[in-house]
Amino acid sequence: MNDKPAGPILAGVIGAVLGGLSFLFLKNVVSMTTPLNILSIRFTIAFLVIALLVLSNAVKIQYYNKPILPLILFSTIHPVLAFLLQTYGMKYTTSSEAGVITALVPIIVMILASVLLKERTTITQKTSIMLSVGGVTYITLMKGLETDGNLVGITLIVLSALSMALYTVLIREIAKQFTAMEITFAMMGIGMVIFNILLFLSPERVDYSMLLNTSFLFSILYLAIISSLLGAMLKNYAYARMKASQAGVFMNLATIVSIIAGVFILNEPFYSYHLIGSMLIILGVVGVHLQRVNLKRFF
Repeated sequence: MNDKPAGPILAGVIGAVLGGLSFLFLKNVVSMTTPLNILSIRFTIAFLVIALLVLSNAVKIQYYNKPILPLILFSTIHPVLAFLLQTYGMKYTTSSEAGVITALVPIIVMILASVLLKERTTITQKTSIMLSVGGVTYITLMKGLETDGNLVGITLIVLSALSMALYTVLIREIAKQFTAMEITFAMMGIGMVIFNILLFLSPERVDYSMLLNTSFLFSILYLAIISSLLGAMLKNYAYARMKASQAGVFMNLATIVSIIAGVFILNEPFYSYHLIGSMLIILGVVGVHLQRVNLKRFF
């Protein structure tokens, strides 16, 4: 916990970038197979990779004499509940409604951290969090808020946002007993087991043939290894070393990354509201962490 401030912040930013880019690859695979197939394959590959690293002694994990049950419950909240609720929530609501609700995660984090961890935030930090949330909400509203979603979809997205917020709040407590690598190993393992069980029990047809599709394979490898595994390592490391309210705003950085990637890779249009909203998000992230960074010790 004695890391220089730049380390966790940089890890949080990189984790947000990887998460933002994941939307590009997810777009490429959602039309090829079912959500549970994607999740099961994604987390199976992620777990096999980290298991290989453990077996080769490239990384160290040690669960002996440690409280495993809280770690299992934590890993069930995120990624299992968060991903499932979000995936199926998107089936019953619109992307714009989901975007607005998910943007509220930093506010939910701030409230939960205040209640559960007794964290206190300054006026500057509260204002910065609101700026970040406002930036995402502004972009979403300017794109046009669709209203075709129903109560079921909205409820699932709200519960997904709550799961993400709980992960951000609880990570510091879990990190008191486990390393970032041990947490990541559990998250990938629990995700693999539960998503595969749900897939085999569901009416969705188990279909691994998509792995023979080059486009699908490339995208799922990014989602599994880079976004899920590496992204989780970075976020677990970063979030465990900062206040929950500070960690929460990194989620909204993914919005900026997805916009930039869409413009330069998918040739999507870029409007002035994208720029204004992105500036609000950046100002919010900087404002939340401004007091954390002592420039004399930054490097």
